[in-house]
Amino acid sequence: MPLYDFHCTACDADFEEIVKENADNPLCPSCGSRATERKIAMPAPLKTGAFPFKVGPVRPMSMGGGPSCASCSKK
Repeated sequence: MPLYDFHCTACDADFEEIVKENADNPLCPSCGSRATERKIAMPAPLKTGAFPFKVGPVRPMSMGGGPSCASCSKK
């Protein structure tokens, strides 16, 4: 069941509710009135891949077990 945004015309409150596609408008949680109307809302973007998070180390690690750059290996 999808999540819809509603607006109560009796008390001017906005709320979200999970309802079936062809169900009646739900009662307002603030005042209990049935004078609610479904608002047009923008759909949420689909999360694909690792966005917005990166997976794994920030810098690639070397396979040799020691420092990977010439300046780091100097003592």
